[in-house]
Amino acid sequence: MRYFFIEPAALKKSIIAIEGPEVRHIKNVLRLKPGDTIRLFDGQGFEYEAVIQRLLANRVEVKIGHKFPATKESPVQITVAQALLKEKKMDRLLRHLCELGITHWVPFISERSVAKPDPGRLAAREGRWKKIVKESCKQCQRAKLPVIIKTMTLEEVMGYGQSCDLKIVFWENESITLNSLIAPSRKPAPQKILLILGPEGGFSDQEIKKTKADGCVMAGLGPRILRAETATIAACTLIQCLFGDMG
Repeated sequence: MRYFFIEPAALKKSIIAIEGPEVRHIKNVLRLKPGDTIRLFDGQGFEYEAVIQRLLANRVEVKIGHKFPATKESPVQITVAQALLKEKKMDRLLRHLCELGITHWVPFISERSVAKPDPGRLAAREGRWKKIVKESCKQCQRAKLPVIIKTMTLEEVMGYGQSCDLKIVFWENESITLNSLIAPSRKPAPQKILLILGPEGGFSDQEIKKTKADGCVMAGLGPRILRAETATIAACTLIQCLFGDMG
């Protein structure tokens, strides 16, 4: 069944209408007709079975039937704090992380970040990331959108992570692997996990000292040096295997 995003506010209106880019996709690409059944998701954890009523120039009117709670969200909340990478790398990475089930995306500026955009450019990137998570959730059929947090400093990330049960820094100079540090049988199992990963040039020694002082666990990802975006995908997959729904 075809899967589409609908703004939660649209569900409160007397006539339920799908608007924006989805209209062209429904009408011109998929060539759906009145009477066809589709599935909607609101980004807040619910799905809806809907039947198309009318195809208009700028909207598709539907009738909502059943409402379902999300069934594809991970049991563990994973926040990824990612040092800024070059634009296309960051965009591609976010798409993959949505598929892997992260719940929060926290970009931050690191000492060695190649990309250090001004506030206007940052706002544009954050807007694009919100669009990316909608597209990615539609593709992998997640009903809850990951939350995009405004770009921070590393110190602000440390403060943000105080509510997490477990904070892990993945560092290329650390030889101890995550599996050696954390047993899957750990009790109680962490429910909120913060993963902190560096930019293309890695973390500076000073940044590592700061994160250790804040109580973060240090872990490596094996003997090979991974690209920054590969490391983040690998780290997220490991966490889902240990504590989430991929193991």
